[in-house]
Amino acid sequence: MRLLLVEDDELLAQDLRTALSEQNYVVDIANDGEEGWDYAQSFTYDLMLLDVSLPKLDGIDLCRRLRNERYNNPILLLTAKDASEHKVMGLDAGADDYVVKPCTIPELFARIRALLRRRSDSGAPILCWGELQLEPSSREVTYRDKSLNLSPTEYRLLELFMRNPKRVFSKSAILEHLWSFDDPPNEDTIRAHIKGLRRRIKAAKAEDVIETVYGVGYRLKPLPEHKPQKQEQTLAAVAQAWERFKKPTLERLGAVEDAIAAWKGETLTEDARALAEQQAHKLAGSLGMYGFTEASHFARDLELGLEKLKERDRTQVSDLQTLATRLRQELEQPRNESQSLEGEVTQTSIALHPGNRLESSPLLLVVDDDRVLTKAIQSEASHRNLRIKVADTIAHARMAIEREVPNIILLDLTFSNESSEGISLLKELKEHHPTIPVLVFTLRDGFSDRVNVARLGGKAFLVKPMKPAQILEAVADVLKYSCPPEATVLAVDDDPMLLSGLEQFLAPWGVKLQTLEDPREFWETLEASPPDLLILDVDMPHINGIELCKVVRNDSTWHQLPILFLSAKRDRETVHRIYEAGADDYISKPVTEPELVTRIFNRLERTRLLRSLAETDPLTGVANRSRAERELDRYLRLAQRYDRPLCLALLDLDGFKAINDRYGHSTGDRVLQRIGQLLRMTFKSEDIVSRWGGAEFVIGMYGFDRNEGIQRLEELLEIVRNEVFPIAGQEKPLQVTISAGVAEYPKQGSDLQALYQTADAALTRAKIQGRDRAALSFEDS
Repeated sequence: MRLLLVEDDELLAQDLRTALSEQNYVVDIANDGEEGWDYAQSFTYDLMLLDVSLPKLDGIDLCRRLRNERYNNPILLLTAKDASEHKVMGLDAGADDYVVKPCTIPELFARIRALLRRRSDSGAPILCWGELQLEPSSREVTYRDKSLNLSPTEYRLLELFMRNPKRVFSKSAILEHLWSFDDPPNEDTIRAHIKGLRRRIKAAKAEDVIETVYGVGYRLKPLPEHKPQKQEQTLAAVAQAWERFKKPTLERLGAVEDAIAAWKGETLTEDARALAEQQAHKLAGSLGMYGFTEASHFARDLELGLEKLKERDRTQVSDLQTLATRLRQELEQPRNESQSLEGEVTQTSIALHPGNRLESSPLLLVVDDDRVLTKAIQSEASHRNLRIKVADTIAHARMAIEREVPNIILLDLTFSNESSEGISLLKELKEHHPTIPVLVFTLRDGFSDRVNVARLGGKAFLVKPMKPAQILEAVADVLKYSCPPEATVLAVDDDPMLLSGLEQFLAPWGVKLQTLEDPREFWETLEASPPDLLILDVDMPHINGIELCKVVRNDSTWHQLPILFLSAKRDRETVHRIYEAGADDYISKPVTEPELVTRIFNRLERTRLLRSLAETDPLTGVANRSRAERELDRYLRLAQRYDRPLCLALLDLDGFKAINDRYGHSTGDRVLQRIGQLLRMTFKSEDIVSRWGGAEFVIGMYGFDRNEGIQRLEELLEIVRNEVFPIAGQEKPLQVTISAGVAEYPKQGSDLQALYQTADAALTRAKIQGRDRAALSFEDS
């Protein structure tokens, strides 16, 4: 735990720091009240010890100022003044305890422990988590009465987690709690200490108590009886899959054992040796996914040894026999379901996980005392799929968050001339609700404010004044990237066991996995079911993964598709060839679930952001013209190959120029924005929905003929007809209509240009017939 000692007696301060450090506390020292205030503003402390008689700002005034700024952690006053009125003043100023000097070191430690215990979720003098116990008074950690020999840093880490069992600590938060400002390590050091703590706990035959929360940090893992559902699903699925693949896995091992025996008898053929090497390669790649980490290493050594048999090196034989025997022992031993997965981390609470879907109407909490502005935001939000709650004070904001946790927060930094209230709330949100995105919206535009907001995890810094529509656009952008859509992954590997393992890993996370064993069917599969990410193996028959990667990168339609390689090969030359071919990422087999999920979502998030910027119309949120043309050309190829229809619809907002002229372009933009939302809600994800310019939209519906297309469009027309747009200063709201024309492949054209011309002619007919309808062209009527 990290403490701040504010004491002007330098000798006493150093003595106390030494004594506290021996108790595994991290101590910063300030020599006067103003310096103590600066430290408190800059760093996070679990407890403060303040001398009362301080230069510049005395301890009681410093305590009062800290409490006014909502510092809620314990404060202990140290003083030689033992009069009753002094104690009353200190306690009334907000101190939790008042210690009169001289005080013995054991008594001081006991008071510190009592204050920290009062602050922690557990008020007991001994901290417990299952059968793991930590006793602060003796600094002893035990599991089932067996002592754990932890380093001072590992002890402090464990104490931090056990005192705050429900809180997620980011790496920066751990730095602030456990290291002094003049000796901060880097984040890699924190990972090393976490890993060391896990190793010590595992050595005591205890379950790992530290959980990694993807994209956020670390926390104490829920106790076994509250095992997270996704992990439980994954464990059960992987255990079931292993039972299915156990027999063919042992058969693979049998081929390896036969090759070793044949070599010993000098009857091994090159074909048999190559087959055995291939089987060992597949075992090395797949066993780790089923929890056989050690067995995977044995298989990898067998693969390398079988490769060396080409050199006629007889000294390898005994080693290979030993490896094969140990591998068989690993595979045939009884296994519990909990052994089905192994890994350094278990990520069961992913902030950016597709399963964590926002509801149809996400909640925005606006924390601002400008009533005119908040009413304007509420009015603008009425046209969007967004719920709004307003808090005009920080206190009201805290109560609102307790009642219902919002999906996103818009926060002003300044309230009632209190310059730091907004920053205080931002600090609280970072500590207690780190996954809620916060946008700061303020008149304060200083660089220091921007730095503070960035340090505290703010997702955007907006400067007043700004139009409500622009504000909500920024909110929509942050929401969009805080909750990724479902993802489709195509995995190409000739090992069905590995493909099955991938499926068990990814299914609980909302990832749809397509698998392909024969790379010769790759291009057909890619075009028929376009994935968001591609997983390739290096070694496959007929066409290897590196060649497939080059094929993808050579095509303008697919050259931006993220590609991840899984391979048991780790040599420098292979890795170089993988990245040279255009791969985005590489994972060495055996792969664990946490690493695979983390890499996939990281890559999807980056690619999605770049694609959104390049391929999405910024006003309506639908695809832009260039992306739509590529997708329509791909659908046309599929329609030709499989003899399927394709319906192309051209939509136009009726009287859009008149809307702009009468109500202004901001109203016109608002209408287009809503039309874009309705299009995305009405049509399926596999349909192509795009804006080609102005008020013109193009829809591609694969597998639908023109009559089915007309039917779907009429449903959209009815929805648009009932939509209303309130106009300031006018009693009657604005209502709009759209007209549409359709064409069908191949009856009205064999290419995109011909279909567009036919649909445009049909749209003209719809306009002539009175608008607000969908029509075919004249020659088709």
